[in-house]
Amino acid sequence: MNEKESNKRKYIFANKLHRQIFQLVSLAALLPAIILIVGLYYLIFGITASEMAIPEAIAYNIIPAAKKVVVVLLIATPVIITAILFWAYKISHTIIGPFDRIVRELDERVEGKIIGHILVRKKDKFWPLVEKINKLIDKAEK
Repeated sequence: MNEKESNKRKYIFANKLHRQIFQLVSLAALLPAIILIVGLYYLIFGITASEMAIPEAIAYNIIPAAKKVVVVLLIATPVIITAILFWAYKISHTIIGPFDRIVRELDERVEGKIIGHILVRKKDKFWPLVEKINKLIDKAEK
């Protein structure tokens, strides 16, 4: 087997973080698009119904229904966007926070200010890296 084949990805997602970022981006792209499509459909349908020669009984039923859909969209859109932003914050927090802490603590160890293991929460995305760094610190201290 040559080197190119051995480096070939075997799975769609490289790891759990890759999958979470893909889900976040997909959600951020798809939900607003779907809402926009549905909203525009009902908006156009409402305008068409009010402007065309449709029997009055049908027009009187269509226009209030379209208005209700617009109200629902105006309420649902901020809720959905808030949920997306909250999820993005939680994921990015488990990436950025530990990264900064690891860099800061490694600098302090290089300067000789502190010794011992680097501590991060188990939910943080860099936990496997920190475990390896701590093993390396243990070997260096022996």
